[in-house]
Amino acid sequence: MNASCSMFNQILKLIPRTDFERIVKETGAEYRSKGLSSWSQFVAMLFCQLGRAHSLREIEGGLKSCEGKLAHLGIEAPARSSLSYVNGHRPWELFEKVFYGLFDIVAATAVGKKKFRFKNKLVSLDSTVIDLCLSLYDWAKYRRTKGAVKLHLVLDHHGLGASTIAAIYKDRWQIELFFKALKQNLKIKTFVGTSANAVKTQMWTALISMLLLRYLQLSSSFGWSLANLVALLRMNLFTHRDLMAWLDKPFATPPDPQDNPQATLAFA
Repeated sequence: MNASCSMFNQILKLIPRTDFERIVKETGAEYRSKGLSSWSQFVAMLFCQLGRAHSLREIEGGLKSCEGKLAHLGIEAPARSSLSYVNGHRPWELFEKVFYGLFDIVAATAVGKKKFRFKNKLVSLDSTVIDLCLSLYDWAKYRRTKGAVKLHLVLDHHGLGASTIAAIYKDRWQIELFFKALKQNLKIKTFVGTSANAVKTQMWTALISMLLLRYLQLSSSFGWSLANLVALLRMNLFTHRDLMAWLDKPFATPPDPQDNPQATLAFA
């Protein structure tokens, strides 16, 4: 039973730390950087998504309130000024690469049925618009009186047969549902920073969170809806329970540590 660390830590372990640090070097994310590490920034922004923190102050306060439980995450609670700075200046491409690296891992291990397979390169374009306040996000030009950003999914379907393309467009509704779930369950309707870099950082960490949640949902034998998984996981982020056991039986009584012989001290 893996109950020696929090469920949040067990979620973070799904992202290989060595791969993360490699991407940090590839993107130069910490070139001449001092203070808050990329990993600490990532953990804080993932907490923003999974813990549903609404501001930098809530991220800072939420993590500080769990100060005694952060050592196993390899971080200290970041000051909101430090988090604000790195979100605005550290390249957002770091988290884009982390997302695609994680996607490759999840795609290779996730259990689920696919309706069709293809070997050709697939390209389609779908997008969702996220409204922004033009007075705060003056770089996000959408209309004269409105600011917004678009989140795109790009797929290339050149060279596919007519029946396969028809099946793809029939399944386009799944993309619509994905965008809907992203907006409803994660923090992308409002942002904790106003610069383009900070907004993109938050959007990519939201996508990483969605990928992790979907993986957990597929890995469980329990009939989770995404909304219920997000809500109950938020309440138990720093609970010391075996994550996979909890996913399968979320309402079961947790094992008593005293029932574990290894937890009992032997006196001579």
